[in-house]
Amino acid sequence: MSSENNFSSALATWKDINLSELQKTLDEQGLEIVENQKESIVVRKALAERTKDFKKIPDDEKLNAWKGLLKSYQTEIDNLTKRSKTSDNAFLSLYKKLAEAPDPYPLLEATVEHTIKASKTSQLEEEVAKLREENANLNRKLDGLSNLESAKKKADAQIQQLEERMDEKISERVAQKENELSATYDEKLRNYEDREKDLVRQLSLAQKQLRDMKTSNETNQARLMDQSQRQDQETLAKFAEMDMIVAELERANNRAAAAERRNELLRAEIEAVRSGSEASSRIAPLEEQIAELTSESERLGRVLESQKHAATDVETSLKKTIADQSNALTQKDGEINTLRERLQERRDYDEIKRELDIMKYVEFGGMDDEDAGHEPDNELGLSLLNPATKKAEENKPLEVLLASKNARITEELTRLRVLQGDNDRALQELSDELRITRSELEEKRSLCEKLEMDLLQLDQHKPNGVHDSGAATPSDVLSDLDIGGKKSKDGTPARSTPIPFASSVDTSILPIVTSQRDRFRLRNAELEEELRKQFQIISDLRSEAKSLQVDNLKLYEKVRYMQSYREESSSSALSAARQDDLNKYHARYEESMNPFEAFRGREAVRAFQALNPVEKAVLSLTRVILGSRRARNIFVFYALSLHLLVMITTYELTMSSGTELRTQPRPF
Repeated sequence: MSSENNFSSALATWKDINLSELQKTLDEQGLEIVENQKESIVVRKALAERTKDFKKIPDDEKLNAWKGLLKSYQTEIDNLTKRSKTSDNAFLSLYKKLAEAPDPYPLLEATVEHTIKASKTSQLEEEVAKLREENANLNRKLDGLSNLESAKKKADAQIQQLEERMDEKISERVAQKENELSATYDEKLRNYEDREKDLVRQLSLAQKQLRDMKTSNETNQARLMDQSQRQDQETLAKFAEMDMIVAELERANNRAAAAERRNELLRAEIEAVRSGSEASSRIAPLEEQIAELTSESERLGRVLESQKHAATDVETSLKKTIADQSNALTQKDGEINTLRERLQERRDYDEIKRELDIMKYVEFGGMDDEDAGHEPDNELGLSLLNPATKKAEENKPLEVLLASKNARITEELTRLRVLQGDNDRALQELSDELRITRSELEEKRSLCEKLEMDLLQLDQHKPNGVHDSGAATPSDVLSDLDIGGKKSKDGTPARSTPIPFASSVDTSILPIVTSQRDRFRLRNAELEEELRKQFQIISDLRSEAKSLQVDNLKLYEKVRYMQSYREESSSSALSAARQDDLNKYHARYEESMNPFEAFRGREAVRAFQALNPVEKAVLSLTRVILGSRRARNIFVFYALSLHLLVMITTYELTMSSGTELRTQPRPF
């Protein structure tokens, strides 16, 4: 089927090419090229004659004649360029048609073979028909033979034995495969059970920590509430005790006032008794009663003073206690507010945990392609999170995810290193090819220069062509020019006999030389185009190498970031195993992380922004000139040309002023 498709595609391709029309087009293009060659030969002869005439004219008239000659050369160069473009277009059009065309020889050969096979097939079909008839006759003869039955029985027995053996082998292999699958399934189940136990243990630990945090928070809140309640109760007790003391103080004051009033009444009674001349029998008990009341009044006064001092002390201690309790209460309120703020700050724990799970999935998702399922796509073609994959990623610890990510990054780093090595080798090969191409270009250039010198010598020999019979002929002169510059190994010229020429040297050697020059120019243009492509490839490879270096630095930064999550033992083993691979990126990473370099860059930007527009323009122009070799060469050439122009102008002005001074008539 593939051969038929190739044959049909080849027929379609050659049908699209239309060979007859292509031959007509090539004939027209060939005639045009021949006409252009003839015109070129005629124009070149005219240019050669004008060049000879230009050499013969005096130097004073050469300046005027030079413009016309230069214009003729420029016209001829333009014509050569047009002819070259015409040839290039003709070749490219032909190449465009024949580039994808297959070779017709295998197709024709296949056609011939197919014809031969068709004839042989017809003969073979006739022979097959005859053989079938003979086979039918033989089968009819063999049907009556008895040994055919025995052979058939033996064959059936052998077939049955083979089928039994095959069934036994199949059953054995099926049992073996079932055992392997059951062992693999059991191992996976054990791994999944262990992993589930680890995850359950981690979940229980996290829940326990959460419960502990909640319990500690509730305990702290309860303690704060109990402390505030106890402080309130103590304060109320102190206030009640103080009220009792004040009440006792008031009762003592009332009793003292009552005793004083009673004392005054007794004194009034004594005075009344004294004034009324009562009996002396009543004076003694009244005086004793007065003495008792006085002593009791003094005692109550002392008690009152002591109660006052005690009340003052209690009030002072209560004020101090109240102040301390107020400070403690303020401190507890501050702690409560702090805890509430912390609790308020951590109220988004579930959201942060969900975002952390999403970040873990985004950062480490898709690492285990065998275990994780493919992510479904929505109708817009966007990848969505697979719930099973997300749950599996959540159950994995961060260390396992980091290890998997590190392994992937290590593989990617190795692949990039291999790619960089391939690019370096390709760059080296391209550099070698470029160097070889340059050497070939120099050789071709020297060969062209030598050919031009030979043509110049030929032009110098032509004016002296009329000599005596013993003079050298043009063929002898051209045989001594060593056109091509190649000699044999033993030092003798590569061409031992002179090149035969016609009657006119211009009509014989000049087309050959010009065609050779055209070939050299065409080859030079091809080499320049190839050189330009090589430069483009080298620049692309350099940019790709730079991008690979940047990617390697980023990968090294990620490796450093993931190594910070590992334990000391694993990190030390990793650094010892990959010390040689990571050392060359360590210096570049440290340079990129150097704060002095960043500060220097910011200071440079700040200094550049502080300049005025003229200074910015001058600095930008200087950077552009110094940033490229071609720009530097152009600037140097421009400076030299400018200096040379100034010097020539100054010299001409000096000479003209000196001539005017010399031609000025003397006053006497």
